[in-house]
Amino acid sequence: MVPYSMYNWEELLDFTFLKHNIKYICRQDFDFKYLLASLNIDNSTGVYNVTRDEDRYQQRYYDDATSTIELGKFKERVNLIDLSKRSEKLISFGSVFSTVRIVRQLPESIEFWNRLMKNMLPNNPTIINIVDKIVDKIGVTNGFIGVHARLGNGFLKNQNNTIEGLIKRIKTDFEDNVCLTSKIFLAIDLKRDHISLQSFFQTFSCTYILDDFNDLLEPLKFLKNLKDDMILYEFLIPLVDLLVVSKGNKFYGTKGSTFSRYAQRLNEVW
Repeated sequence: MVPYSMYNWEELLDFTFLKHNIKYICRQDFDFKYLLASLNIDNSTGVYNVTRDEDRYQQRYYDDATSTIELGKFKERVNLIDLSKRSEKLISFGSVFSTVRIVRQLPESIEFWNRLMKNMLPNNPTIINIVDKIVDKIGVTNGFIGVHARLGNGFLKNQNNTIEGLIKRIKTDFEDNVCLTSKIFLAIDLKRDHISLQSFFQTFSCTYILDDFNDLLEPLKFLKNLKDDMILYEFLIPLVDLLVVSKGNKFYGTKGSTFSRYAQRLNEVW
């Protein structure tokens, strides 16, 4: 059984902006009956289930009912203005996976989204302290290049292409091979000795990965969820990796990776 922990998102991210603009509650579990009870809904007529989840990309949501943007890989269109007219107390969504699921075209939507991205940042003091120390150790004076190589799971078949593509992009952006001696922090989901990574390490000799800073990760091994006494180390290591790589002077990611997309956003905000 895969371990999990019900950790409060407010202990990871700064929710100040949301608190000032949206009414929300933090769920204590994923039992739908508990959710209904917490909202004082005692029958199904108070609930409108939007998503049937027949497909991973079943629905796409539009803030502008007159939008001509096509569905793309999605199957069904839902205009948010129609949902706002529903009388049910609870509008329930299934998966809202995908950063392109919500089509934002109205000026107020775009402004809100941009403000959200700039304000809803990781702020856990233990994690931030670890990240800052790692960045300092790499070297703040001249900075470093942040690179994320997504090579596991659904990206296995393209491992070599991913690495070679990253090498080419970095070398193209830097004149006189300056990048060959630049410090690089590489966020990866494989071990350092994996064969697909060797060409990267051979090309860029001054490359660090998170394993090089194990001594600075010690405080994370004592970070515990007080609700279930679960040590959060294995859950939060990827977040530390992401935050460090996003601190680079320049960031290079893997196409199609949610991790890379978020790291890119943070890189533009820092």
